[in-house]
Amino acid sequence: MERFRSTARIAGHPIHPMTVMFPVVLFLLVWVCDLMFWHRHDLVWATLGMLALALGIVLAAFAAIFGLIDYFGDARIRALPAAHHHLVVNLLVVGIQVANFIWRMNGGPAYVVPTGLVLSTVVVLLLGYSGWQGATLVYRHGVGVDSGADPGQRR
Repeated sequence: MERFRSTARIAGHPIHPMTVMFPVVLFLLVWVCDLMFWHRHDLVWATLGMLALALGIVLAAFAAIFGLIDYFGDARIRALPAAHHHLVVNLLVVGIQVANFIWRMNGGPAYVVPTGLVLSTVVVLLLGYSGWQGATLVYRHGVGVDSGADPGQRR
């Protein structure tokens, strides 16, 4: 199996997979907060969802920097269909979340249900697909996997 080294790495470890977990968890939290706000009509959930949304967007932009470095750093990675899907879907996710943030800023908590909830649900579904494509890059194509590593060696 052909392996592709990650261009953006620290001490041999790819940075992108280390950073993507934060926006993913925050975007999932937005969805949970939206569900709770819909169910309980408590402003705490709308506020927490908005904070998670804002921080998730910032951290998604940070993670995207390293993903783009990897994507544009190796033409072989760019040639993989899974890389295109992963990139496009993640850009779509961030675009939807930016629109979701602007929507909520303009309308406040009253705009969480139904539009904010629908948008956050779509994002969760897209994140599942994007994660699948990211896993395909790692587990099928070996992107970011150190092919010279000794599995028995401890560090």
